[in-house]
Amino acid sequence: MANPADFGLTCHADDERLRLDAWRCNVGAQVALDLTTPQATQNVPSHRGLVVLSWNVWIGRGRLRELVSRIRNGDYVELGADPDVPLVVLAQEAYRSDSSVPQLQAGPAGRVLIAQLGPQEDVVETAHELGMNLRYAPSMRNGADQSDRGNAILSTLPLEGAHAVELPLVLQRRVAVTATIALGETRLRLVSAHLDPRGPPGRKWLGAYGRALQARHLIASVEDDTAILGADLNLGRGRYESAWRLLGEAGFTFGVPPSLPRWRHTFHALPRLVLDYLLVRNRDGAIAEAHVHRLDEHPHDRGARVFGSDHHPLLARIDLQPSSGKCQ
Repeated sequence: MANPADFGLTCHADDERLRLDAWRCNVGAQVALDLTTPQATQNVPSHRGLVVLSWNVWIGRGRLRELVSRIRNGDYVELGADPDVPLVVLAQEAYRSDSSVPQLQAGPAGRVLIAQLGPQEDVVETAHELGMNLRYAPSMRNGADQSDRGNAILSTLPLEGAHAVELPLVLQRRVAVTATIALGETRLRLVSAHLDPRGPPGRKWLGAYGRALQARHLIASVEDDTAILGADLNLGRGRYESAWRLLGEAGFTFGVPPSLPRWRHTFHALPRLVLDYLLVRNRDGAIAEAHVHRLDEHPHDRGARVFGSDHHPLLARIDLQPSSGKCQ
């Protein structure tokens, strides 16, 4: 296990700090696991490619182990997911249950209820079973259960410089997690984030305004020239929202060359909306190509769930320039 001191948390200090304190008291510790063997990280492909899976796993109900196993078995090789290429998972609503989660404290921060609709995968157990490195930052607890949920990064490559970034409080506490991987001389910043779906009851401003606040804070925390952002942005108004404009102005685009998704939704429940994004920042041109695909469990996108979640996974193949000649 990595030293937890290397996985810092930047707390958001605003006028809601007392409310944020209550949310913090109801979650467990951050998790940093280094589980890949040295042999597994020595054989980075010469073509300098990377497979990235971004997915809101719906409080652990998404069958992440199964999907990663299918990627490793070559089920999505036609989408560029070569089993021999390093793999990164950017997970939102990852579920964790262990003794570090405290007893339920009084107040609304402890009453985030969830319906029990099936088995839930613990992201720490999943990392152990898959043999992947993990950085997990909890955002909120799950009601009375001794468990919490948040954002996570899993990787077959070593994770360095990990940090948890607490976003401005809008409806619920949100903590993004970032870390860096190296492919040759190129370093890429990974970010997993989840913005609020709406604003708090009784407030004069709506969720779009709150998401813009959170996006602006997240952007300020990611200064790297080369970055990959996997997020449930909850853009209820689509790409008309300020949060989307801010991300674009900060250099985050959908694919290289920039493009827009072809699918009409990623949220599989109703109303069906495009909420999930896998974006890249390529300021120094280190990324040669990036292609993103929506994964469907059923070929005609039928069924109540998608691999157990109410969100579609997004799968990307990212290739770096043969030799960027730059070290960030």
